[in-house]
Amino acid sequence: MVDTPKKVQEAFDELKSIYGQGLEIKIVDNKFYIFYIDDNDKSSEAYIGWITANGIVMLADSKNPSFDSKEIKVRNERLKAKNISNNTTSKGDINLLKVMSMNSRLTLNRISEITGISIHALEYRIERLERILGIKYTLELNINNLGFSEYIIFAKLISEKPNLNKVKEVLEKNPRIQLALATKGIYDLVIFCVAENNNVVAEVLDNIRNSEILNDIEAEWYITPIAGSYGFIPLRKEFFDILKERVWQRKKKGEHPNLSSLMYREYVLLRELNEDSRKSFSSIDKKYNLPTGSAKRAYKDLTNEDGKNVIIRPTLTLTLINKRYDGIIIADIINKEKFVETKHNHRKYIINEPDEIVNRFAYISDMETPDGIFYLFPILKEGDKEKIENELSETINGVKFNSLIVENVIIGNISYRKFDNLYSGQYLNLVKTNSTPAVERVIYN
Repeated sequence: MVDTPKKVQEAFDELKSIYGQGLEIKIVDNKFYIFYIDDNDKSSEAYIGWITANGIVMLADSKNPSFDSKEIKVRNERLKAKNISNNTTSKGDINLLKVMSMNSRLTLNRISEITGISIHALEYRIERLERILGIKYTLELNINNLGFSEYIIFAKLISEKPNLNKVKEVLEKNPRIQLALATKGIYDLVIFCVAENNNVVAEVLDNIRNSEILNDIEAEWYITPIAGSYGFIPLRKEFFDILKERVWQRKKKGEHPNLSSLMYREYVLLRELNEDSRKSFSSIDKKYNLPTGSAKRAYKDLTNEDGKNVIIRPTLTLTLINKRYDGIIIADIINKEKFVETKHNHRKYIINEPDEIVNRFAYISDMETPDGIFYLFPILKEGDKEKIENELSETINGVKFNSLIVENVIIGNISYRKFDNLYSGQYLNLVKTNSTPAVERVIYN
């Protein structure tokens, strides 16, 4: 008799928990086949597929209405991502993700030079990572240089909690809202906004509070300006509907744009590369009937640090990482002197991290009111949240911590990637203050 391997049994048990007890597993020639038996007709059985030794479900062309092939495919992709993240020998994958996170527009030749992976192998490995980790190529932008500031809206719901689908309908209509999280802890909602000024973000909050789903719910609402110091919040495509209003247009004869004006070619480049930062310049020119070379020129102008300095880098986010959930820590600074004394240790902690497929922190920002720091991070394995909380409390003084658990991403995306911390503001500050020696960095261009 053949014993069922642990991973096969786990996969089968998971399928039964989703699709019911009508599933049976049969072992034939050391292969593990899945059948569905109708409760109303025990003599009828449908072949569903089989399970590999690694626990991957290989579906047959089943027409059984009880089975959602998309759901099984999502399960398989998550399992594959788990296998990558748990693979201690995947140094090459981690390094490759770091290179692509730092510049997603690099040629295969340049990636090969940096990683030492042959071009032939790179094509396969990149395609594999794209598929298994759900890579989305996008832009990391300097939103301030586009005339916008960043804010967080916090809400503590007192009387009741609304239907999240209804909340989503309200929030996704507002193009200034980039990410909204349903949380458990001192706040129930955490909403990231970009707005031109304080008056505009106040209007955003009014629109949320006056919506039909939220206007009769008792709640405490707070707005704080923030300044991102590590990572970034991906921009929704709806944001570019607002940005379009800032495109320069000649209003009178002989008028010329100034250096800060956003040209149409720059606007369409930002819009297209935000959706796919690897898109070719020529395809953008063609799509918008621009003169040849327009998108390339726009990219050069927007990445020029001495010019508009809008595009920080073309990068990526991973949408299928193997995580348990996301955590948030809010550190209120209650003793500025003690905090400043440990600031260098805090910076070192942020950038000195284990070799995982993603950075320890997805996003960190300084908050204005209350004066403090906001941390957003994925919990990859049991105990990570408590570990990070303890390490932060041992690293910085003069702060009071509050923690939240992200129960749901209502709209938008959290950015997971493998950023090279030698390019972080934390590292640059440490070098500037002689708190750490400068080391040679990889040039990602």
